[in-house]
Amino acid sequence: MNKGSVEDRLEIRELIEQFANAAMVINVEKWGDTWANEGTWNLPSFKTPVSGKANVIAAFAEKMAYVDYMSMISVPDSLQIEGNKASCQTFCRELIYPKAGGRVIVVGYFDDEFIKEDGRWKFLSRFYTVMGKEL
Repeated sequence: MNKGSVEDRLEIRELIEQFANAAMVINVEKWGDTWANEGTWNLPSFKTPVSGKANVIAAFAEKMAYVDYMSMISVPDSLQIEGNKASCQTFCRELIYPKAGGRVIVVGYFDDEFIKEDGRWKFLSRFYTVMGKEL
C-alpha cells in the first residue's frame, strides 16, 4: 500500500522512470541528475557500496562502458513517504546488449530510499538484488 501525497508519489515515479530512461540511452548526465549529493548505490558486482554523487556517477559510467544498448523496465511497489524522506522496492527487468555481443537478461529489485533535496526528490540509496539472470 502506498503512503504519501499523489504529487510526491508521482514525482518519485517520474524519478524512477528518468533513471531507467537515462540508463537505456546511456545518458550519464541525465542519470546522474537522479541522485542526491550524499547518494549511495550498490550492485551485486560492487565490492562495497559507492557513496557520493560524483562517485556514483563515475561508477555508472564505468559499468556502462561495456554496454552497446539496453532496455530497463522499473515498477515501484509500496511507496512510503514521510516528510522529506521516502522508500519503496522497485522491481525491474533489464535486457543488456554488451558491445562484445550476446544478451544478458536480469530480473531483480532495488531497495530504494529517497530524499527531497532542493525541492526535488532524489535517490538517497539504491541497493540492487538479483532474483534471476540469464546469459
